[in-house]
Amino acid sequence: MSTSYYKLRNPFTHLELEHTGGHNHLRVWVDHGLSGTLVIPDRYFAEALRTLFIEYPPALRTHWGGKDKGAIVTVNEELPEKAVVLSEYGELMTVAQVKARAGATRKDGMPTELFGYEDATS
Repeated sequence: MSTSYYKLRNPFTHLELEHTGGHNHLRVWVDHGLSGTLVIPDRYFAEALRTLFIEYPPALRTHWGGKDKGAIVTVNEELPEKAVVLSEYGELMTVAQVKARAGATRKDGMPTELFGYEDATS
C-alpha cells in the first residue's frame, strides 16, 4: 500500500484546516492572500479536496518498505519544505511532515505512513 501527496492546483497557494463538530473549516489562500473559508461536512471533505485543490501527478509518495526499512518517501517533484500538500485521503500536510516519515516504523510493526495509522500509539 502507498499514499500519494499532491501539490495545490493554481491559483491556490495555501490551505489551513480547523475541524469543529462534524464540519471542516478550510481557509483558502489565493496568490498568498486569504480568500475565504469553506465549511465542508466531514463526509464530503476528502472528495471536496480532491476535486477542488489537487494537481496531478503526485509530488510525493510514501510506501511501506518492511520492518527493516520502515516508511519510504519518494519525491517526484521538489517543493519548498513549508508547502502544503494533500493526500489522496484528504490529509493536509507540509512537505517537511511527509519527508519526516522516511524510515518511520511503529513498535508493533504496523506501517506509520499508511492513512489511519498516524494517530495510533507508537
